[in-house]
Amino acid sequence: LSGGEQQRVALARAVARRPRLLLLDEPLSALDADNRERLRRELRRMLHQFAIPCFVVTHDRLEAMSLGDHMLVLERGRVLQDGPAEIVFSRPADARVAAMVGVETVVPARLLRVHDDLATLAVGQTELTVLAPPVADGDLLICIRGEDVTLQREPADHTSARNRLPARVLSLTTEGPIVRVELDCGFRLVAIVTKPAMHELNLQEGDAITAIIKAPAVHVIARSG
Repeated sequence: LSGGEQQRVALARAVARRPRLLLLDEPLSALDADNRERLRRELRRMLHQFAIPCFVVTHDRLEAMSLGDHMLVLERGRVLQDGPAEIVFSRPADARVAAMVGVETVVPARLLRVHDDLATLAVGQTELTVLAPPVADGDLLICIRGEDVTLQREPADHTSARNRLPARVLSLTTEGPIVRVELDCGFRLVAIVTKPAMHELNLQEGDAITAIIKAPAVHVIARSG
């Protein structure tokens, strides 16, 4: 049997016993990319089909997001954050968690003013509008996931997004089906776009572009956190 087939058989045997609790330690780490993706989907299906509570230990962010409903982030045996996987990924508790879950943009910011439920932050040479943060300290960090940044060639006049930032493309890095676009918009910002979107925008290094970010997409944490 191939490595993928052996791993599939081992997982099937473990699940077939209908254990009250299943512990999987890096279950897909020894597989190549194709087998890992296939087994990830299969394992997710089996766990849901048989309703087996399962602890999965992994260093792979995609694996954690694909398999986990609830996530516990550990560093040297200490719990940094726990909660629903989607919340941990989108709203990390501090800079360490943000790095572990792969938030592309984490940069210092300073609180300028608060009006009703919105706040204005100074980020580098740019001002951003965000939801009023629960932290009152002036020195903050903002976290922005790359998929929450929309790129547009024309000035963004017909959008409800509060943050429409003139930017310049610094670099383009292809990562499989997606492209990582590093921008300078008064601070370093990373956008994640699909290859078709990159070709449609005809993106090149040095191009001027507009980066659009909705206020709720900017997660604010204390800089000391």
